[in-house]
Amino acid sequence: MDEFAALTERNRQLSKAMMQSVFELACDLSGLGPFPEQAAKARGTAPVNARLMQIQQLIEQLRADLQGLRGPYLMQQLQGLGVDQHSRALQLHIGSGPYVLDGWINLDVFPAQLSTNVLWGLPFVDGQCRYVFLSHLLEHLFYPTDAMALLQDIHRILEPGGVVRIVVPDIAQCIAAYQDGDTGFFRDRVEHWGAGDGQATRLEHFLAYAGAGPDPAWLFEAHKFGYDQETLIRALQRAGFKTILPSTYMASTHSALRVDEHSQIASAKHGDRHYSLFIEAIKE
Repeated sequence: MDEFAALTERNRQLSKAMMQSVFELACDLSGLGPFPEQAAKARGTAPVNARLMQIQQLIEQLRADLQGLRGPYLMQQLQGLGVDQHSRALQLHIGSGPYVLDGWINLDVFPAQLSTNVLWGLPFVDGQCRYVFLSHLLEHLFYPTDAMALLQDIHRILEPGGVVRIVVPDIAQCIAAYQDGDTGFFRDRVEHWGAGDGQATRLEHFLAYAGAGPDPAWLFEAHKFGYDQETLIRALQRAGFKTILPSTYMASTHSALRVDEHSQIASAKHGDRHYSLFIEAIKE
Protein backbone atom coordinates (compact mmCIF):
# COMPACT_ATOMS: atom_id res chain seq x y z
CA MET A 1 0.00 0.00 0.00
CA ASP A 2 1.51 3.32 -1.07
CA GLU A 3 1.61 6.47 1.06
CA PHE A 4 -1.60 8.04 -0.29
CA ALA A 5 -3.58 4.80 -0.20
CA ALA A 6 -2.60 4.38 3.45
CA LEU A 7 -3.64 7.96 4.21
CA THR A 8 -6.97 7.46 2.41
CA GLU A 9 -7.77 4.46 4.57
CA ARG A 10 -6.65 6.29 7.70
CA ASN A 11 -8.88 9.25 6.83
CA ARG A 12 -11.85 6.90 6.43
CA GLN A 13 -11.24 5.38 9.82
CA LEU A 14 -10.82 8.80 11.43
CA SER A 15 -14.07 9.99 9.85
CA LYS A 16 -15.94 7.00 11.27
CA ALA A 17 -14.44 7.62 14.70
CA MET A 18 -15.47 11.28 14.47
CA MET A 19 -19.09 10.37 13.68
CA GLN A 20 -19.17 8.17 16.76
CA SER A 21 -17.52 10.87 18.88
CA VAL A 22 -19.89 13.62 17.73
CA PHE A 23 -22.90 11.48 18.61
CA GLU A 24 -21.49 10.72 22.06
CA LEU A 25 -20.62 14.39 22.55
CA ALA A 26 -24.21 15.39 21.77
CA CYS A 27 -25.42 12.79 24.28
CA ASP A 28 -23.09 14.16 26.96
CA LEU A 29 -24.25 17.72 26.37
CA SER A 30 -27.89 16.65 26.56
CA GLY A 31 -27.28 14.84 29.82
CA LEU A 32 -25.21 17.55 31.49
CA GLY A 33 -27.45 20.51 30.60
CA PRO A 34 -26.05 23.87 31.82
CA PHE A 35 -23.46 22.33 34.17
CA PRO A 36 -20.49 22.33 31.69
CA GLU A 37 -20.89 26.07 31.06
CA GLN A 38 -21.21 26.74 34.79
CA ALA A 39 -18.09 24.67 35.47
CA ALA A 40 -16.13 26.41 32.70
CA LYS A 41 -17.01 29.82 34.13
CA ALA A 42 -16.02 28.75 37.64
CA ARG A 43 -12.68 27.41 36.40
CA GLY A 44 -12.02 30.39 34.14
CA THR A 45 -11.74 28.19 31.05
CA ALA A 46 -13.22 28.74 27.59
CA PRO A 47 -16.99 28.26 27.40
CA VAL A 48 -18.13 24.98 25.91
CA ASN A 49 -20.16 26.88 23.34
CA ALA A 50 -17.06 28.70 22.08
CA ARG A 51 -15.13 25.44 21.81
CA LEU A 52 -17.97 23.82 19.87
CA MET A 53 -18.12 26.79 17.50
CA GLN A 54 -14.38 26.53 16.92
CA ILE A 55 -14.68 22.84 16.05
CA GLN A 56 -17.61 23.56 13.74
CA GLN A 57 -15.66 26.30 11.96
CA LEU A 58 -12.68 24.00 11.41
CA ILE A 59 -14.95 21.32 9.96
CA GLU A 60 -16.66 23.82 7.66
CA GLN A 61 -13.31 25.18 6.50
CA LEU A 62 -12.12 21.67 5.67
CA ARG A 63 -15.39 20.90 3.86
CA ALA A 64 -15.05 24.11 1.83
CA ASP A 65 -11.49 23.14 0.85
CA LEU A 66 -12.65 19.67 -0.20
CA GLN A 67 -15.63 21.08 -2.10
CA GLY A 68 -13.24 23.16 -4.17
CA LEU A 69 -11.50 19.96 -5.28
CA ARG A 70 -14.63 18.28 -6.64
CA GLY A 71 -14.64 19.95 -10.05
CA PRO A 72 -11.00 19.27 -11.02
CA TYR A 73 -11.21 15.75 -9.57
CA LEU A 74 -14.28 14.82 -11.61
CA MET A 75 -13.08 16.57 -14.76
CA GLN A 76 -9.83 14.64 -14.68
CA GLN A 77 -11.69 11.34 -14.43
CA LEU A 78 -14.25 12.18 -17.12
CA GLN A 79 -11.49 13.23 -19.50
CA GLY A 80 -9.78 9.91 -18.85
CA LEU A 81 -13.03 8.15 -19.79
CA GLY A 82 -13.38 10.22 -22.95
CA VAL A 83 -16.58 11.89 -21.71
CA ASP A 84 -17.37 15.55 -22.25
CA GLN A 85 -20.50 17.70 -22.43
CA HIS A 86 -21.13 16.58 -26.01
CA SER A 87 -21.15 12.85 -25.19
CA ARG A 88 -24.52 11.19 -25.60
CA ALA A 89 -26.28 7.85 -25.12
CA LEU A 90 -24.12 7.02 -22.10
CA GLN A 91 -24.78 3.95 -19.96
CA LEU A 92 -24.27 4.72 -16.27
CA HIS A 93 -23.90 2.12 -13.52
CA ILE A 94 -24.37 3.88 -10.17
CA GLY A 95 -23.08 2.15 -7.03
CA SER A 96 -21.03 -0.32 -9.02
CA GLY A 97 -18.82 -1.57 -6.20
CA PRO A 98 -16.75 -4.48 -7.56
CA TYR A 99 -19.36 -5.31 -10.24
CA VAL A 100 -17.94 -3.52 -13.27
CA LEU A 101 -20.07 -3.57 -16.42
CA ASP A 102 -18.28 -3.48 -19.77
CA GLY A 103 -19.36 -0.59 -21.96
CA TRP A 104 -20.78 1.29 -18.98
CA ILE A 105 -19.47 4.13 -16.84
CA ASN A 106 -19.14 2.47 -13.43
CA LEU A 107 -19.62 5.03 -10.66
CA ASP A 108 -19.10 4.64 -6.93
CA VAL A 109 -17.04 5.99 -4.06
CA PHE A 110 -13.27 5.58 -4.34
CA PRO A 111 -11.92 3.36 -5.76
CA ALA A 112 -14.14 3.15 -8.83
CA GLN A 113 -13.86 3.78 -12.54
CA LEU A 114 -15.60 7.10 -11.84
CA SER A 115 -15.03 7.84 -8.17
CA THR A 116 -17.43 10.36 -6.67
CA ASN A 117 -20.16 10.90 -4.11
CA VAL A 118 -23.70 10.82 -5.55
CA LEU A 119 -24.70 13.45 -2.98
CA TRP A 120 -22.61 15.95 -4.94
CA GLY A 121 -24.93 15.49 -7.93
CA LEU A 122 -24.18 13.40 -11.00
CA PRO A 123 -21.43 14.98 -13.16
CA PHE A 124 -23.33 14.84 -16.45
CA VAL A 125 -25.30 17.36 -18.49
CA ASP A 126 -29.04 17.10 -19.06
CA GLY A 127 -30.17 14.25 -21.30
CA GLN A 128 -26.72 12.70 -21.59
CA CYS A 129 -27.55 9.11 -20.58
CA ARG A 130 -29.63 6.44 -22.30
CA TYR A 131 -29.56 3.88 -19.51
CA VAL A 132 -28.94 4.07 -15.76
CA PHE A 133 -28.61 1.00 -13.56
CA LEU A 134 -28.35 1.06 -9.77
CA SER A 135 -28.48 -2.04 -7.64
CA HIS A 136 -28.62 -1.94 -3.84
CA LEU A 137 -27.56 1.66 -3.58
CA LEU A 138 -30.75 3.63 -2.94
CA GLU A 139 -31.38 2.06 0.49
CA HIS A 140 -28.05 3.49 1.68
CA LEU A 141 -29.33 7.06 1.24
CA PHE A 142 -31.59 8.98 3.61
CA TYR A 143 -35.18 9.07 2.39
CA PRO A 144 -36.68 11.30 1.23
CA THR A 145 -33.95 13.97 1.16
CA ASP A 146 -30.90 12.30 -0.39
CA ALA A 147 -32.75 9.51 -2.19
CA MET A 148 -35.13 11.94 -3.89
CA ALA A 149 -32.26 14.22 -4.89
CA LEU A 150 -30.55 11.29 -6.63
CA LEU A 151 -33.73 10.13 -8.39
CA GLN A 152 -34.42 13.66 -9.63
CA ASP A 153 -30.83 13.91 -10.87
CA ILE A 154 -31.19 10.60 -12.71
CA HIS A 155 -34.35 11.94 -14.37
CA ARG A 156 -32.38 15.05 -15.38
CA ILE A 157 -29.47 13.21 -17.04
CA LEU A 158 -31.62 10.69 -18.91
CA GLU A 159 -32.46 11.41 -22.53
CA PRO A 160 -36.13 11.33 -23.59
CA GLY A 161 -37.04 7.66 -23.70
CA GLY A 162 -34.08 6.84 -21.43
CA VAL A 163 -34.57 4.17 -18.80
CA VAL A 164 -33.42 3.71 -15.21
CA ARG A 165 -33.43 0.22 -13.68
CA ILE A 166 -33.42 0.12 -9.88
CA VAL A 167 -32.83 -2.87 -7.63
CA VAL A 168 -33.38 -2.57 -3.87
CA PRO A 169 -34.00 -4.98 -0.99
CA ASP A 170 -37.69 -5.94 -1.00
CA ILE A 171 -38.83 -4.87 2.45
CA ALA A 172 -42.30 -6.34 1.87
CA GLN A 173 -40.77 -9.83 1.66
CA CYS A 174 -38.86 -9.18 4.87
CA ILE A 175 -41.99 -8.02 6.68
CA ALA A 176 -43.87 -11.12 5.53
CA ALA A 177 -41.02 -13.39 6.61
CA TYR A 178 -40.97 -11.77 10.04
CA GLN A 179 -44.73 -12.07 10.48
CA ASP A 180 -44.81 -15.68 9.23
CA GLY A 181 -41.85 -16.79 11.33
CA ASP A 182 -39.94 -17.80 8.19
CA THR A 183 -36.57 -18.54 9.78
CA GLY A 184 -35.27 -19.90 6.47
CA PHE A 185 -35.62 -16.46 4.87
CA PHE A 186 -33.27 -14.96 7.44
CA ARG A 187 -30.97 -17.98 7.62
CA ASP A 188 -30.36 -17.84 3.87
CA ARG A 189 -29.85 -14.09 4.11
CA VAL A 190 -27.02 -14.65 6.60
CA GLU A 191 -25.36 -16.97 4.10
CA HIS A 192 -25.39 -14.18 1.53
CA TRP A 193 -24.48 -11.19 3.70
CA GLY A 194 -23.45 -12.38 7.14
CA ALA A 195 -24.89 -11.00 10.36
CA GLY A 196 -22.59 -10.28 13.28
CA ASP A 197 -22.36 -13.30 15.53
CA GLY A 198 -24.87 -15.24 13.42
CA GLN A 199 -27.39 -15.34 16.27
CA ALA A 200 -29.48 -12.30 15.31
CA THR A 201 -33.22 -12.56 15.92
CA ARG A 202 -35.81 -12.04 13.19
CA LEU A 203 -36.49 -8.56 14.56
CA GLU A 204 -32.80 -7.63 14.51
CA HIS A 205 -32.61 -8.78 10.91
CA PHE A 206 -35.70 -6.85 9.92
CA LEU A 207 -34.73 -3.57 11.58
CA ALA A 208 -31.25 -3.66 10.01
CA TYR A 209 -32.87 -4.44 6.65
CA ALA A 210 -35.15 -1.42 7.03
CA GLY A 211 -32.32 0.90 8.13
CA ALA A 212 -33.44 1.37 11.73
CA GLY A 213 -30.87 2.52 14.28
CA PRO A 214 -27.46 2.08 12.62
CA ASP A 215 -24.45 2.86 14.78
CA PRO A 216 -23.07 6.34 13.98
CA ALA A 217 -19.66 4.95 12.99
CA TRP A 218 -21.30 2.67 10.42
CA LEU A 219 -23.80 5.22 9.13
CA PHE A 220 -22.17 5.44 5.72
CA GLU A 221 -22.38 1.69 5.06
CA ALA A 222 -25.70 0.93 6.76
CA HIS A 223 -29.17 0.82 5.25
CA LYS A 224 -31.15 3.98 5.98
CA PHE A 225 -34.55 3.08 4.52
CA GLY A 226 -36.57 0.13 3.26
CA TYR A 227 -38.57 0.10 0.03
CA ASP A 228 -41.64 -1.78 -1.06
CA GLN A 229 -43.01 -1.47 -4.59
CA GLU A 230 -45.60 1.16 -3.67
CA THR A 231 -43.06 3.44 -2.00
CA LEU A 232 -40.46 3.13 -4.75
CA ILE A 233 -43.08 3.89 -7.41
CA ARG A 234 -44.19 6.96 -5.44
CA ALA A 235 -40.57 8.15 -5.17
CA LEU A 236 -40.04 7.76 -8.92
CA GLN A 237 -43.27 9.63 -9.63
CA ARG A 238 -42.17 12.47 -7.37
CA ALA A 239 -38.85 12.54 -9.26
CA GLY A 240 -40.70 13.22 -12.51
CA PHE A 241 -41.16 9.76 -14.02
CA LYS A 242 -44.59 8.86 -15.41
CA THR A 243 -44.00 5.45 -16.97
CA ILE A 244 -42.94 3.05 -14.20
CA LEU A 245 -42.84 -0.70 -14.76
CA PRO A 246 -42.36 -3.38 -12.09
CA SER A 247 -39.89 -6.00 -13.25
CA THR A 248 -38.23 -9.22 -12.15
CA TYR A 249 -34.71 -10.61 -12.17
CA MET A 250 -33.07 -10.31 -15.62
CA ALA A 251 -36.46 -9.49 -17.15
CA SER A 252 -35.89 -6.02 -18.58
CA THR A 253 -37.46 -5.39 -21.98
CA HIS A 254 -34.23 -3.54 -22.81
CA SER A 255 -31.39 -5.94 -23.57
CA ALA A 256 -28.79 -3.46 -22.32
CA LEU A 257 -30.43 -3.52 -18.89
CA ARG A 258 -30.42 -7.29 -18.46
CA VAL A 259 -27.43 -6.94 -16.17
CA ASP A 260 -28.82 -8.09 -12.79
CA GLU A 261 -26.68 -11.23 -12.94
CA HIS A 262 -23.56 -9.07 -12.66
CA SER A 263 -24.61 -8.05 -9.13
CA GLN A 264 -24.16 -10.81 -6.57
CA ILE A 265 -26.58 -9.02 -4.26
CA ALA A 266 -29.29 -8.68 -6.90
CA SER A 267 -28.83 -12.38 -7.73
CA ALA A 268 -29.32 -13.56 -4.14
CA LYS A 269 -32.50 -15.47 -3.47
CA HIS A 270 -34.39 -17.55 -0.92
CA GLY A 271 -35.81 -20.66 -2.52
CA ASP A 272 -37.05 -19.67 -5.95
CA ARG A 273 -37.62 -15.99 -5.07
CA HIS A 274 -35.05 -13.21 -5.18
CA TYR A 275 -34.60 -11.01 -2.13
CA SER A 276 -34.70 -7.89 -4.29
CA LEU A 277 -37.34 -5.63 -5.77
CA PHE A 278 -36.81 -4.75 -9.45
CA ILE A 279 -38.37 -1.75 -11.15
CA GLU A 280 -37.81 0.42 -14.24
CA ALA A 281 -38.85 3.96 -15.10
CA ILE A 282 -38.81 5.71 -18.46
CA LYS A 283 -38.28 9.42 -18.98
CA GLU A 284 -40.84 10.93 -21.35
